[in-house]
Amino acid sequence: MSLIERLTRATVCLHLAPHGLHGVLRRAGHPLPDSAFHLPIANPDASWEVALATLRGWLEHDGGKKLPLAVSLASRWCAMLMVPWSGALLDRTSAQRFLHSQFGAVYGEGARAWRLAADDAPYGTPRLACGIDAALLQGVQDAAAAQGRRCLSIEPIAGPAWRSIARGKPAAFALVEAGRLLLATSSGGRITALHSQSCAAAWGDELDRAWRRWNLRAPQLDAIEQVALIDLSGVPQANLHERFVPVAVADAAHLMREAAWA
Repeated sequence: MSLIERLTRATVCLHLAPHGLHGVLRRAGHPLPDSAFHLPIANPDASWEVALATLRGWLEHDGGKKLPLAVSLASRWCAMLMVPWSGALLDRTSAQRFLHSQFGAVYGEGARAWRLAADDAPYGTPRLACGIDAALLQGVQDAAAAQGRRCLSIEPIAGPAWRSIARGKPAAFALVEAGRLLLATSSGGRITALHSQSCAAAWGDELDRAWRRWNLRAPQLDAIEQVALIDLSGVPQANLHERFVPVAVADAAHLMREAAWA
């Protein structure tokens, strides 16, 4: 695809979460006015199968021009891990074996059913890796293909969240979704450490406690005075600790960018 085509062609950016499908149409890096939508999902068990069925139904009934898709997934369906450097990462086959051993040590046998990928951090440095159920990834790809759509990207929402604030070079950021929070530090334009856990609807105090508990294991966090906060929970909190600085976000889909620029 030429540069001009990339600049002029629109992309449908979607975010699939347990209780909703968010979407917005973007062109040349900007959301088009009045293109955003949100479909609630009745999904008490937070099953990705139920959410995937909603995505499939939306694709079947969407009257668009078969525009390409950029899809992000809720953090609860994406296991993330900082893995140590290994020469095995230089070869695709050995990299998969190495990543499965790392994720298996933390998440158990269930990790064998996940599709694993790591970022391209410099040689010799730890890498950020992600594991997503292979059936979920295949389901999204199949749903798009069945309607003649092309998936430009499928990734955890942490990726778009980070890219949306990376230019500000925050030393740390927090991402809060319904039932889940993620804390991460960054340096040199990359995520360097992270902590993820479940949280209640009243997540304000839990966010601060999670930061302080993480600080006990990583004393270097003492030097970080401000943490950029991206709130996708749908339940804003009052009286947050002053270290957390909210970043204005319309919704999860608005964090996405055309994959050509990701």
